[in-house]
Amino acid sequence: MRNIYLLDKITEPTKSRAIKKRYSFQDSATPEAIFVRSKQVPDAMITPELAVIARSGTGTNTINIEKCTENGTVVFNTPGINANAVKELILANLFLHVRPLNKAHTIMDQIKEEARKGEIAAADILAIAEERRSAIIGEELAGKTIGILGLGEIGERLAEACFHLGMDVIGYARTQKESQFFEQTAELSELLQEADFVVVLLPLNEQTSGLIDEAAIAQMKPDTVLLNFGRGEIVEETAVLSALDQGILKQYITDFPTAALLNHPQVICYPHMGGTTIDALTAGDQVVFARMDRYLRYGTIKEAVNYPQVTLPFLAPHRITIFHKDAPGALAPLLKLLSEAAIDIAHLASERQSGMAYTIIDLAEHDTKGLAAVAALLRELPQVHRVRLLRNPHSDE
Repeated sequence: MRNIYLLDKITEPTKSRAIKKRYSFQDSATPEAIFVRSKQVPDAMITPELAVIARSGTGTNTINIEKCTENGTVVFNTPGINANAVKELILANLFLHVRPLNKAHTIMDQIKEEARKGEIAAADILAIAEERRSAIIGEELAGKTIGILGLGEIGERLAEACFHLGMDVIGYARTQKESQFFEQTAELSELLQEADFVVVLLPLNEQTSGLIDEAAIAQMKPDTVLLNFGRGEIVEETAVLSALDQGILKQYITDFPTAALLNHPQVICYPHMGGTTIDALTAGDQVVFARMDRYLRYGTIKEAVNYPQVTLPFLAPHRITIFHKDAPGALAPLLKLLSEAAIDIAHLASERQSGMAYTIIDLAEHDTKGLAAVAALLRELPQVHRVRLLRNPHSDE
């Protein structure tokens, strides 16, 4: 039975599935696998025993990827799995901004209280409500311009939805995209100057940190609404608060609350809930668990953050997987050890990524002790970061 350390709660359908596959969920200082959603993965947990981190969600800023790679720990995530959830939350905020539904609810609550006290006759409720609605006359999204920073899965879905609402859509991204739903610009200033709504969906990196600063905000129209569902650090908080106070920005909506933002009347904060729906959580958990399970049982890699993708049908009795540095002739010393041990190779697959390589070698060999000895020798090679010896779970041996 394999153990998964849960840094975050896992959805019940995925937990039940894992238990059926003979996984347990126990706290351990040296786990073989970690499941995480948004919590920080302590560096101290990245031990030689840690084979895999399963991140249900997209961002990996809470995981030390460099240390994981050096340790030979594979990191899986689920990019795009919560795209629809984030898109729908952004759309909800667009609607709430142009149609003041919260104020409408407040007016009706006041009328209800007045009616309860007998200050308003039941027959007059509709007429009085219609008299007071002048304070909450809204606008429509159709005809307005939305600028989307980041044209990944969320950005493209949002662009399509806004296009069908009759909005003009401008997209900004480093990679050129072909789409009928938006006009892409390579100039951020062009987007900022034209948009009524600016939506930040970029990942956090050296290029995007502090991207929306005082100079960027100064280029926006006075009634612009800024929405940040990318990462908090992309938008300079002090610049936003100053712009709101000066009337340069109309409103800031963010999924990344801080003490300063919570205390400003023109800021709406959410508890980092963009991708948090039952549908997205369940889908993300199940997808990342399946990838983790395939790696632990078969050694195959699909869409990892720091490992190249390698799949190979497990048809032999045993399999050795090796995560190692990539270089000309990198496989030669690995294969030499197998040859010297007189171990026949049944199948082999190897791929490279960012200076590293992952090699799967299937072995037509039943001598478990002999294979374990070879695996130990492979681990001693300086270019090797991790070696795993796997027995075919479907073998009759």
